[in-house]
Amino acid sequence: MDSKKNYTGNTNKWRMKAMLLLCTFAFFQTSCDLFKPAQDSDKEKVYKDEDLGEIQGTKVFDPETGTWRTVREVNGPVDTIQWTTLPADRFPPIQSDGSWSGVGNNGTGPNDTGNTTGSGVKHSVAVVLPFLANKGGTTIDDNSLWAINFYAGAKLAFENLASQGVSLDVSVMDSEASTSKVDNILKGVDMQKADLVIGAYKRDNVETLADFAKQNKKPFVVPYTAQMGMATDNPNYIQVNPSLKSHCEAITRHARKKYLTSDIVLVVQNKPEEKERLKYFQQANAVIEGSATASKFRELIVPPNSRDINVRSYLKTGRTTVFIVPSWADESFVYSLLRQLMMVHSEGEDIVVYGMPQWKDYNQVDFEFYEKLNVHISSAFYVDYADERVKQFRQKYFDTFGTVPSEEAFLGYDIMLYFGKMVDKYGKDLAQRIDRDDYDVLHGRFNFERVVLNPEQHKEQSGYFDQLENVYVNILRFQDFQFRPAE
Repeated sequence: MDSKKNYTGNTNKWRMKAMLLLCTFAFFQTSCDLFKPAQDSDKEKVYKDEDLGEIQGTKVFDPETGTWRTVREVNGPVDTIQWTTLPADRFPPIQSDGSWSGVGNNGTGPNDTGNTTGSGVKHSVAVVLPFLANKGGTTIDDNSLWAINFYAGAKLAFENLASQGVSLDVSVMDSEASTSKVDNILKGVDMQKADLVIGAYKRDNVETLADFAKQNKKPFVVPYTAQMGMATDNPNYIQVNPSLKSHCEAITRHARKKYLTSDIVLVVQNKPEEKERLKYFQQANAVIEGSATASKFRELIVPPNSRDINVRSYLKTGRTTVFIVPSWADESFVYSLLRQLMMVHSEGEDIVVYGMPQWKDYNQVDFEFYEKLNVHISSAFYVDYADERVKQFRQKYFDTFGTVPSEEAFLGYDIMLYFGKMVDKYGKDLAQRIDRDDYDVLHGRFNFERVVLNPEQHKEQSGYFDQLENVYVNILRFQDFQFRPAE
């Protein structure tokens, strides 16, 4: 059975497996963070923000102290529930307007009032995620946890859209992380009638859904996969997660705002996949220079497994030297490079380093290196916890699920709210229009651009593009033991 929810304007029809997953999610997430790895206390401070704001819990009376205290954990035994799916014609759904109180801001908060009327046209949305409801056990699979978090955020967006008069018929289906299951889903009426498809998580299922969207001319939103080239001649393919190329271009633009081409050094290991990344930086710099024959960044190619990296010959005395390191798979390599740079920094050299998003999750590198070497990273995700919209969303999420939202929950909320509005505004033509609608979201910004994978081949085809991609990338600087937006 599919894990499915239909949501039409002010009417909610819950299928039981979706609710069971969300109940399981709330319980496990509040049970001492069972699924998070243990972290060193000194390194945890990189993930903390100056003011996360207090999330209000339930107040109970403590007879021992004679005072009221706030309880934020979920206590007590969890009931064992047996679900029975009842036919909708015999047991009609409970009617609810799905609204909740509060005031949003800038059209992106949990109580967004940017569109208060809706188009009045009902649109069908199909969401395909790997809930893995077919698997038992005492733990939640990582893929399933991603889907549950994403869906929890999307659920709050459903309610928000309904309160604004946006009429959606949303079907949520469990891919079970299986290509054969997805093949069966594609044959169902929910996919055939969908005006918008959102999913999936695994690459092979993304490819299957992309082919379906291309053949049936349906907008297909991919929330997670960032790999380029998965869609060709498929203008309905909408990639939310910026590609590696977009990350490299964002780093190049940021570095060139302050530094000359001659100040910048690209550093990779002598591996084909790493050397292939160099072209993205050189091409982006050529655009800035306005010439393909302009001077290029210097390149330092390090032999694999080398830990004695000679950086001195690349320094310019009296000037800041910028090292851009598009490498992440080998933490030991990054550590060795930063250690060498720390040595020359201690001798008075001014160093700036640009790295990749994965660096914030490293365990081996001392964060003092990040601080003293002015480390910057690119990131598709950044939440300002001081933002009132974010505070409202976190409070609503906590009130609903008993835990704070993860990155996936923010993503699910932002995607559902934005694309719910876009399908209401443009219908099936939204892929031809959304590159005109930049939009601030809680975790950053949506800035969709048309992507042509082989411009030379299609230079005579006006208006041709292979896919759409959100190209907005944050540049974060490590300062005061946390990553924050760089100037």
